[in-house]
Amino acid sequence: MLRPPKLAPSAWQVYFTDWIQRQQASSSRKLTVAEAAKEAGRDYANLTQAEKEPYIRRFQAAMDIRERSLNAYMHTLTPDDIKRENAFRSAQRKAGKSRKRNIKDPNAPKRPLSAYFMFLQRIRASKELVKEVFGDETETTRQSVLAAARWRGMTDEERKPFLAQAELEKMEYEAAMRLYEAYELSTNLTVVDGAAGEGFATD
Repeated sequence: MLRPPKLAPSAWQVYFTDWIQRQQASSSRKLTVAEAAKEAGRDYANLTQAEKEPYIRRFQAAMDIRERSLNAYMHTLTPDDIKRENAFRSAQRKAGKSRKRNIKDPNAPKRPLSAYFMFLQRIRASKELVKEVFGDETETTRQSVLAAARWRGMTDEERKPFLAQAELEKMEYEAAMRLYEAYELSTNLTVVDGAAGEGFATD
């Protein structure tokens, strides 16, 4: 199981940590965690928005740091690390123990769009097509319904350019993935061979 950087504490958690420290410094009362959380929760709820703002800013700063750390961490993972983690997550979901989604390899080639999504992208890139297909509809879900209806009503000839482009990009993606996996495998083997060589050195 992977160990990514911890989640950033929420504004409330930042406040609660400060609250506990103030209590420890100024009071001899002994509270359980539940009692402390209940009392601190009441105090936090009574704060004005302006009084909460410093804690919100500290939360946002912690979030920024966590995002940078997570991004750096994700780029250290190998495809095997990610496969093992995703297999673990899948097993946890099937057992009803977790709802975590699988993670994506940030270093791997990006999966190409399907023919339909290329068609949808084409619509959104053209003001004329947006007006023609969506009319005055601005809600994204409704737009997707309208686009899907247009796609289903197209002839094979009308779909052909999108299908051909999707097939081409799929082939390019599969070739790029083979190269990527081969590169990762060779890199891992080089590291293992190097480590083995160091382990058996007799000089």
